[in-house]
Amino acid sequence: MAFLVVGESLVDLISRDGSWSFAATPGGSPLNVAVGLAADGHEVRLASEVGTDLFGGLLRSHLETFGVSAGELVDTPATSVAFARVDAAGAATYDFRFTWAYAGKPDLTGVDCVHTGSLATAVAPGDAAALAVVEAARRAGALVSYDPNIRPALVGDRAGALARVEEIVRSADVVKVSDEDLRWLCPDEVDVAVARRWLAMGPRLVVVTRGGEGAVAVHDGLVTVCAAPPVTVADTVGAGDAFTTGLLSSLGGDLAVESVTRALRYASATAAAVCSRPGALPPPRAEVDSLLPGAVIATTTA
Repeated sequence: MAFLVVGESLVDLISRDGSWSFAATPGGSPLNVAVGLAADGHEVRLASEVGTDLFGGLLRSHLETFGVSAGELVDTPATSVAFARVDAAGAATYDFRFTWAYAGKPDLTGVDCVHTGSLATAVAPGDAAALAVVEAARRAGALVSYDPNIRPALVGDRAGALARVEEIVRSADVVKVSDEDLRWLCPDEVDVAVARRWLAMGPRLVVVTRGGEGAVAVHDGLVTVCAAPPVTVADTVGAGDAFTTGLLSSLGGDLAVESVTRALRYASATAAAVCSRPGALPPPRAEVDSLLPGAVIATTTA
């Protein structure tokens, strides 16, 4: 498949085990998804902003290494940065130095799927351009994938953020959202109830990830639950992006029940593999395949 990923690319400055020493690594949810899809053998373009500074050079080199096309990148004076401190359990806390003024109009010729989300759809003024790409993709007949990937410190008040998220949900075919995001967006609703409500707005598939408890999908009148393969967690950086990568890569644009079931297992194994090592680099396919037996599926009617 040919993918266009629209969204932020930034540098994660990560400290581990309580240290105040930070190591620089490429990041940003959309960038991670683009790199993961390219590593899985897909044709991928990333529509994003990249600084002309040293950190921008790091991002461009990273994209080139994995074969992500840089033709839709827009130069900015400085690269956005996210500081992340990873605790002993592998969970990360973030602090952002972020701007998003993207105004590009990427070419959708030959694009099978457009994926977007995270800060690119929540931070002005670039959010308007990201939403415009989504609408253009719908008109062009491309599959639209969306992951809200909420960062509460940057998205404003809850009511406004939920309205913005649900505006994009209405235009999406596939929505992946974490239970953590839903607890912030919809604190009075259980995750499956939100997934059902969002499915009624227009998407054909809504998937809620539940960390170590796996994931649940609502689709075609069914609720499909997938267990997370057991692994020793190094950290959870990039786990949600890895899940999105595995889901989209395996679906291949096919949203039939059998394809969704297969894709959930592959996505869960991909996320588990990323959690077993520090950072968000795509795991080897053989490692993902070795974890598939642990991604057990159960399906009931919705």
